[in-house]
Amino acid sequence: MKKLLILFFVIVFIAVKAQTNQSEINEQVWKPFTKAIMAQDVERFISVHSKDVVRAERNSKRVLNYEQYKNEMFASWPKWKARNATANVKYTFELRFLERINNETQAFEVGYFKNETIKAAGEKEIYYGKFQVALRKENGIWKILVDSDSNQEGVITEKDFLAAKPLE
Repeated sequence: MKKLLILFFVIVFIAVKAQTNQSEINEQVWKPFTKAIMAQDVERFISVHSKDVVRAERNSKRVLNYEQYKNEMFASWPKWKARNATANVKYTFELRFLERINNETQAFEVGYFKNETIKAAGEKEIYYGKFQVALRKENGIWKILVDSDSNQEGVITEKDFLAAKPLE
C-alpha cells in the first residue's frame, strides 16, 4: 500500500510539473508569438526564437538559421503591415494543439494554425497549416529551437483545426 501511495504522489507531481511547464511555454512563447503575428511586430516575434533556431519551411523546401530567418522577417513584415493598414485588412492568427510533450528544459509540440484575413469589403480568406516545434529553456526562458510548418497541400480543414485543443 505504501508503494502504491508513493507511486500516486509521483504521478501527481509529474502531471503538475508538466502543466507548469506548459503554462510557462504559453506565457513565454505562444501568447507573445500570437500577438506578434497579429500586430506584425517583428521584434517580439523574433524574441521568442532561440539564436540556434532551425526554421524549416516545408512548403518551399528551405531551411533557415536565425540570421536568415530574422533578416527575412525584418524585410517582409513591415511591408505586410503597411499593406494591411492601407487596405484596411483585419488579420487574426490562432493556434490549436494536437500534442504537447515537455520536461524541465525541452518540449515538443504539434498542432494547427489558422490565418484569417478580412478585407475591407468583408471578404474572408482562411489558410490552415500544421506546425511542429521543438522548444528549449534558455537561461530560464522557453524559446523556439526548431520551427517547422506546412499547409500540407491544403488538406487541413476547419474541422481538423477545431478538433485540436486551443491554447489555454
